Amino acid sequence: MATIKIYNDIQTENEKKVAAFWGEAEGVCYKDIDAFCNAIPEDDTQIDIRLHCDGGIVTEGWAIYDRLRQTGKEITATVEGNCASMATIILLAAPKERRRAYENAHICIHNPWLCPWALGDAVTADDLQKYANDLRSEQERMVSLYVERTGSSREDIQALMNEDKYIDTNEAFALGLIGEIVQPISANKNNSMMTTTEKKASMFDRILAKMGFKSSKDLAQYVMGMDLNTADGNVITIVREDGEPQVGDQATPDGEWLMPDGTTIVVEKGVVTEIRPAAPEEEAQTDDDKEGARAEPDAEAATTEETTEPAEQVETEEDDKDDEEQRLRDRIAELEKENEELRQQLEDAQKNARTADDLRILNAVKIAGGEKALGKLASTYKPANRQPDGKQAEKHAEGITADAIREKYDKNFGKKNK
Repeated sequence: MATIKIYNDIQTENEKKVAAFWGEAEGVCYKDIDAFCNAIPEDDTQIDIRLHCDGGIVTEGWAIYDRLRQTGKEITATVEGNCASMATIILLAAPKERRRAYENAHICIHNPWLCPWALGDAVTADDLQKYANDLRSEQERMVSLYVERTGSSREDIQALMNEDKYIDTNEAFALGLIGEIVQPISANKNNSMMTTTEKKASMFDRILAKMGFKSSKDLAQYVMGMDLNTADGNVITIVREDGEPQVGDQATPDGEWLMPDGTTIVVEKGVVTEIRPAAPEEEAQTDDDKEGARAEPDAEAATTEETTEPAEQVETEEDDKDDEEQRLRDRIAELEKENEELRQQLEDAQKNARTADDLRILNAVKIAGGEKALGKLASTYKPANRQPDGKQAEKHAEGITADAIREKYDKNFGKKNK
């Protein structure tokens, strides 16, 4: 892992030379970071940034941010003391889950501004308007990046930038500026005797408790539960991350469940006890056929009965015939109604045929790994190469420029020394 420590202000290369000339502490410029990135071996895939910086030149900060992200390496950033202004932009070069801060660190974001010395001896209204437009444009760019990399709203970010104040790590964590607060490792006597594994296990148990899980087994059932749709629209849960359900898997609820692909899953006492394959397709027998089959024996019985009964018993009274005819009419009406219901059911089944296909597809996706498998298709973002900000970029920068220092020096001391 390559480590870079940014403990001084962010400066231009010229400002570093001026600081060295006056015997002051030199800062960090884009050229330093570029040299650092070029020196990282190709097989080293990680960059560790340590920050204790008040910020500095806007253009240099953006350049450093872009250069770090252009490396394509896994970046971790840790705030060790304070992180303010353009240093927070560099902090955002790391993804949220790898942005950390020590427990007592402080972070400050604010709107960009110009040092009065950078305006020169005289400015016009047009100059001031141009500077104001540039500052507003820069401010919008900063807010957009904060929103993108933290997940906070524009309103919350802008409100904090307007206040221009330091916040503690708890507030920074809530806003998404950091994803972890680094706790001190200087432990008391009892904790110092715990092994690293025990410490991790203890912390894991506390996290589980906060999430409402009594044990890792409960968590496993929650995380690995695979919900499958049944043919009748119900849902059963198989405790399996992916793959086909197997006998012995934990599942709920109990019962025999016909699946869209025709298989039947039997769940007893929370465990899959049997998985029956789909039965071969058989030609369906209509209700009319069944009714005819039931009627034939009756007809035969009636014929036999008629042949055996005496002639005088076959003859019935007129009213008995009327009753029999009425019963037949009622039966015909019932059959016609059943036929209409069957026709309607067939139409509904044809309309819903695609629903069964959808259920099979959904089950196949879940068996293949569900959202976890699909998440592996995410792309990796790399920012575009940095473009120059224009001829006036240095004048728009935050802080004192090298030209301004030289101008003031010549004005105040140059003539006296000659």
